[in-house]
Amino acid sequence: MRLSTAILLICGAFCSTTAAQDLGDLTTVDKWKKVAHGVWSAELGEASGEVRYSDLAGAPPKIERLNRLKNIPLPGRIRKIGYHVNSDQKLMVRIPTSVGEKIFGYGLQFDGTQKNGKILTLKVDHFSKGGGATHAPVPFFISSQGYGVFFNTAKFLKVYNQVGNRKDSKTNPPEVDRNPPDDEPQSGRWMAQPPGDAIEAYVHGKGMELVVFTGTDLQDIVARYNLYCGGGAMPPLWGLGFWHRVPSKFSAAQTVQEINDFRKHDIPLDVIGLEPGWQTKSYPCTFEWQRKRFPDPGGFTKKLLDDGLHLNLWENPYISQHARIYEKMYPLSGSHLVWLGIVPDYTLQEARDILIEQHKQDHFDIGVSGYKIDEVDGYDHWLWPDHAVFPSGTSSESMRQTYGLLMQRMFYKELYHKHNLRTFGLVRASNGAASHYPFAIYSDSYGHDEYITGISSASLSGILWCPEIRSAGSDREWINRMHTVCFSPLAMLNAWASGTKPWSFPDSTGAVRNTIQLRMQLLPYLYTAFADYHQNGVPPVRSMLLETGRTNSRQVGREREINGENAPYADGDEPEIKEDNSLFMFGPDILVAPFYNRSVERQVQLPKGNWYDFYSGQLVGNHEEIKVTAQQTNDLPPLFVKEGSLIPMLKKPVNRTREIIGTDLEIRYYGKTDATCSLYEDDGETFGFEKGLYNLRKFSVEMQTDGTLRFSQTMIHEECRPMFGTATLKPMAR
Repeated sequence: MRLSTAILLICGAFCSTTAAQDLGDLTTVDKWKKVAHGVWSAELGEASGEVRYSDLAGAPPKIERLNRLKNIPLPGRIRKIGYHVNSDQKLMVRIPTSVGEKIFGYGLQFDGTQKNGKILTLKVDHFSKGGGATHAPVPFFISSQGYGVFFNTAKFLKVYNQVGNRKDSKTNPPEVDRNPPDDEPQSGRWMAQPPGDAIEAYVHGKGMELVVFTGTDLQDIVARYNLYCGGGAMPPLWGLGFWHRVPSKFSAAQTVQEINDFRKHDIPLDVIGLEPGWQTKSYPCTFEWQRKRFPDPGGFTKKLLDDGLHLNLWENPYISQHARIYEKMYPLSGSHLVWLGIVPDYTLQEARDILIEQHKQDHFDIGVSGYKIDEVDGYDHWLWPDHAVFPSGTSSESMRQTYGLLMQRMFYKELYHKHNLRTFGLVRASNGAASHYPFAIYSDSYGHDEYITGISSASLSGILWCPEIRSAGSDREWINRMHTVCFSPLAMLNAWASGTKPWSFPDSTGAVRNTIQLRMQLLPYLYTAFADYHQNGVPPVRSMLLETGRTNSRQVGREREINGENAPYADGDEPEIKEDNSLFMFGPDILVAPFYNRSVERQVQLPKGNWYDFYSGQLVGNHEEIKVTAQQTNDLPPLFVKEGSLIPMLKKPVNRTREIIGTDLEIRYYGKTDATCSLYEDDGETFGFEKGLYNLRKFSVEMQTDGTLRFSQTMIHEECRPMFGTATLKPMAR
């Protein structure tokens, strides 16, 4: 036998053996641990040394609350999950799916919430549309079959959602000859991408933890995920007011003038955000006050607080050699620089202590209320490389996936919570198990459709999304964008580069003012929705998927034709279906249907049940498509309310949230049936509510036999001073 032939035979035998091992029988996951009602976990392979997102959660799982929910058993399909560690150290997990099963989620994704047939690389990165790499690539999905799965590993995760067909699968579709003879009919529809029968995901590693959630519906599944992650965020009342960020190099005097201009135009304002120029050096940062612009930071901050305003400071985590903490932090940082600044290893307590001590002395002690944490998201050519090393031994990959979480945890737990003062802030990147953190994600996504899609997709994964507004191309577009912003979790105008003001489009100023004031009037309702998020896990602003259990979709094209150059693999007769995320829920009962871009009218597909116009109280439809115009809403956002809803609102608008204290309420009633609602109150600022120091009022309306309404109020829990004044019923048109 010739030597070359022998080598080929040996190589062939080796390669065949390796391939067989890699294909091998999957190991069935059979050791499921019940964590709480509807929550199970299992370790795949050797997961003991892996960084888990749940280790970075803002609070421990709310086990007691979870165990008060319905005890739903582990689905049989979950017991068929298998995994395999390949020869190249990739751990693959396979989750069987069924025909017609729909998959939703995976964090903040701007191309929609439904992910069937998509391949996603879940990696923290600068904004991209599609592909999975985004500011918050949360490895959690929910299924139309009544379960959710959380891949609890802080590694880059690649997921094939019903993409790919294993050769040993028993449910592959039959082959179809795409080019039969002319006298033979084609046996079926040839598909360029035959549907797979599983979700397959892999990481580079020997193990990971899976956490599975079940529930009575999709909203219940997401709520259990949020409760497992510590419950939802509970921001201070002021954090739900209107925010404005001034241009990068504004001084104290210019900022004060900006505030005075808000007052002159009678526009609400609660939070002023300073951009990089407040520091002595930025990109990288010193975190120290630039005295040429802010000669008296303490006096400046006190003046704001006395005026009912709160200060939010921009920073990125990368430390300049001019910072006074640079020398101490240098040995506690990674091997590579970002914008020539050192990258602290905040998994180390010593590093966190250094930063927190400086921030407390320079910021917290003079009244700074929170932070905007920028540049923790990517690109590859901006952040540290994948081969960077950190003194804790944490891998570069895990550090990238969790750096935004580490910053949130540090500021929330070790600065604000430690000193019994609530905060609300912004962060450029987040990930799994972030539900409890009072931070909203913002990004460079500025398409109006992406604003609205972001609201929906974020709500499926325990994160808050701020569709920041910077400017617009016309008065109409300015109004419409402000509508969406004011009905998101955090309402903010980010003018750091544009210098735009709410009154920059003069013909729209009245509509913008009215929209912001409407949000302020709805704060009792929104604050109560956030309390429900904290206590029960239900997102305060959320996708219609969590309301109706199904995603809206529409056919947007005719049959696709095969084209040798542009569409050589077209499926032939498959109509194009587009997901519709143009609606979302604001709190438990209000449906928001924003006008897009410069439009002054739109079609609204109402869900099942009677829906009423928010402003007039008139019945508008039940599971039908209606048309709404800006003229009908008087340039306010189109809002619709469920049958039998009570909406607690301020009787009059206010320009600062502190003016809410003691303000009387009107409880708007919609529909023709009995109705109830809750109203949550606490001190609005501290963590006293964690010790039971809050009030919970219940309002009820009962239809009497003579057609009159009986309105009543019951105090369910009373342990603090009332936040709001007297409540009176306001029946809308019936």
